[in-house]
Amino acid sequence: MSTLNVMIAEILVDKKVSKRTMVEFKDVPADEYRALIMQASFKADEMSAKAKAKHIQNYQEGLYDYGDVENIIPKGHSALDTLKMKNVALTSKQKSELVGQLTIDEKLYYGNWLNDNESFVESVPVDEDELSFGDKTYEDGLEIFTNNKG
Repeated sequence: MSTLNVMIAEILVDKKVSKRTMVEFKDVPADEYRALIMQASFKADEMSAKAKAKHIQNYQEGLYDYGDVENIIPKGHSALDTLKMKNVALTSKQKSELVGQLTIDEKLYYGNWLNDNESFVESVPVDEDELSFGDKTYEDGLEIFTNNKG
């Protein structure tokens, strides 16, 4: 359970379980919640120093989320439809999970769809009348003179 990993990390870092984690258990009976806190506390005590350091690092890098695997696909839609939706807030982890659910053909289609729907932004408008080219060229940071008269 990912929430248990979060609880272990909070106990290792802060010596207590955060209020944010308590919100996750608002529908859980108090005795089950206390049992999970005790389990997290025991697991934190059992870890070696190296395992504690790795667990804290993973927690700080955001590798642990609350809850079990959640279904992020809206009802009536496939994983491909969800990925193609506009204005859908998905984390990179959620996107990778959705891409993992695609078949090979859907992955190929989705890759082509991404390439076709790229948005290009012109950073500087270019006036072609103001462009001029000299006889200097740079290769590997060195100035090279070229003669294009052939």
